[in-house]
Amino acid sequence: MTMMTPDVAKEKIVSLLGEVKRDGIDNLIKFVQESDYLTDATCYSHHKGRYGLMFHSLEVLDAMLGSDTEGFARESIILVGLCHDLGKARKNRRHVGRGHHPQRSLYILRQCGVKLSDLERDAIRYHHPKTVKAYASALGNPLQLLLHKGDCISTGMDKAGSSYVFNNI
Repeated sequence: MTMMTPDVAKEKIVSLLGEVKRDGIDNLIKFVQESDYLTDATCYSHHKGRYGLMFHSLEVLDAMLGSDTEGFARESIILVGLCHDLGKARKNRRHVGRGHHPQRSLYILRQCGVKLSDLERDAIRYHHPKTVKAYASALGNPLQLLLHKGDCISTGMDKAGSSYVFNNI
């Protein structure tokens, strides 16, 4: 178990994204570093404070990696876990792209030149399944279910300004 300070968490995110061997990953890392993803971006009722989005994303990834990941490529889990809320980050105090944050996340990844598989794209797009149809869709996408589970685990934790202890990353 590792208690992560903000500086260690920032390094960890860049290192994890660096494990992904796809075109555009350097552009994605640059976006993450130039936006407020690693500093001031928040995640609404959970992780409201400084570094909120960064710690939430790491918690989601940690929960995903702590689950049964057999059959999933590690780089898929990293991309989906760390980028599912990328659209909440702002650059120059403005959101990038249009729509709800999952659509903006996909827009940013496209702009960076990162190509996603259909399962990765749908996992990010539908990580908040709110309808029966969306849940039915998730049943056909185990990566989406893994992401949704990780997101639920992270958002259900009491943040109260305390640091998270990471187990799996």
